[in-house]
Amino acid sequence: MVLLISCIASAQQSDTLRILGVGNSWTRDSMRYLSAIASSAGKPVIVGHGYLGGSTLVDQWHGISDTNYVYIHNGQEQKVHSTYQYWKYTATEDPRKTPSEGYENGLAGIGVTLESIVKDEPWDWIVFQPEATFGGIWESCGIKELMAEVKAMCGYSMKTALMVPFAYPKGNTDYRQAAVDAYNGGRTPKDQAGWDKLYRKQYRLIQKAAPKACRELGMDACINVGKAIEACRADESLSQYGYLLQRSQDNTHLAEGMPKYIASLCYAYTLLDIKPEDIIFCPPGTEDDADEARKLVWNTIR
Repeated sequence: MVLLISCIASAQQSDTLRILGVGNSWTRDSMRYLSAIASSAGKPVIVGHGYLGGSTLVDQWHGISDTNYVYIHNGQEQKVHSTYQYWKYTATEDPRKTPSEGYENGLAGIGVTLESIVKDEPWDWIVFQPEATFGGIWESCGIKELMAEVKAMCGYSMKTALMVPFAYPKGNTDYRQAAVDAYNGGRTPKDQAGWDKLYRKQYRLIQKAAPKACRELGMDACINVGKAIEACRADESLSQYGYLLQRSQDNTHLAEGMPKYIASLCYAYTLLDIKPEDIIFCPPGTEDDADEARKLVWNTIR
């Protein structure tokens, strides 16, 4: 399936701001409510995210030109070039998905190319989301290379931003070798206390790396989702949503509702001229704590 709309003119000529996220499933999580937040604040936006579950930006860069390039996710080979999931919101809480008949992982997967996603709208902002080893090895995480390829696809000037990923929380049991390699010299912690210490190190290094990466890459904004998630985990009421704001069944993704709302607020505050008092929308079931979340995120990342 091919997306037919091309990037002919810059969206700067329109009152509607167009924001595209490129990354893995954390991009999907972190932009979940951006369109609804913006709409409730009277800001017309089109929000899209093109992602490959479990991928790195290096994987995506390699897969642009190599149509046979695959990576491993959940024990399966995934083809990069033509199996992106593309979700787009237009002043709505729920997205339209392309292809409409659904998506399947693997070499026979149904999907679209990154180029078709990039050319679907004249995007004002393209936000790149590295995976969680960003803090340890950001220079080789693929942002620079992929950003250059995406800009060449569009052929016009847009702004770029970095989504700063969150670290795992204390008590997390999703023990990943990639984190061990990036943050602990390949040495596997011996117990949970050791893993928790590693997660704190992960957070510190990600936060240290983000401003440097943005400066050296010439990016226009840093969307610090990681800092906001960490601050809200320390809040007694907000931390109760999900397992420390992550899904209990996999300890990896942000949970539905408040956790994804917190992440989406980071985008709204950073890319749009929106303040906490401008926002009416909150996800169902978060009404009692939404105002606190809006203020805490604002005070954390501004």
